[in-house]
Amino acid sequence: MKKYFLIISMFTLSAANVFADETYVFKNESKIYDVKVSVENCDKEEKQTICNSKGVFYLLKKNTSEVTQTIEMAETWLTISGNLRKKGDLSELYGKEHGGVYFADYNFDGIADLGIGNGNYRPYGGVSYDVFLYSKAQRKFVRHEELSRLETEMVSTDVNAKLRIIETDTKSGCCWNEKSRYRFVGDRLQKFYVFTEDATDPNGKWVEVTTERLVKNKWRTSSKRFLRKKYYKD
Repeated sequence: MKKYFLIISMFTLSAANVFADETYVFKNESKIYDVKVSVENCDKEEKQTICNSKGVFYLLKKNTSEVTQTIEMAETWLTISGNLRKKGDLSELYGKEHGGVYFADYNFDGIADLGIGNGNYRPYGGVSYDVFLYSKAQRKFVRHEELSRLETEMVSTDVNAKLRIIETDTKSGCCWNEKSRYRFVGDRLQKFYVFTEDATDPNGKWVEVTTERLVKNKWRTSSKRFLRKKYYKD
């Protein structure tokens, strides 16, 4: 009897694991690709569903089932809160209210790159991302370590297509803020500007403002100190 109970329990557990998997297809993030993702577990909340578990991402040719690349994530973070359409065992996602998958041209080569949510590791609990640059030589998306670090450690990251730079913001509490700018030099990401506001003076009187610029491969730094009440008033 114990043997049969064990077999039934194992079957039940196995079935639970199978049916715990959920499959979604992002339809509106790219004109070239649909992105299908299978995740192990999703939690339904009042207004949205959050998937925070292992995930397998399949890049499909637009409006087909042809897989062009598969990316496995040890952890992912998806938010499902917009329009969806059930089709068999998967849900097609429409609109821009869903989160966790996006395309953006990080290196300004005219080809959109891929971002995939990897958790909520940004400061203050923001969603963090792994960034995959499209490699023309390899004909696939390849994870970029430095961009992934920026999209995980910075409070915010902005791709400025007009200036062809990447801008980041980070902070610590109320009184320390830093803005940085990066550019691509060939295939290498280069930081070339840092602006820091430091109002952590224990007496609450001064704000130290520091500007760092990379000029001819050498950093030049200038600092000024302002009265806090005057600095923030201006």
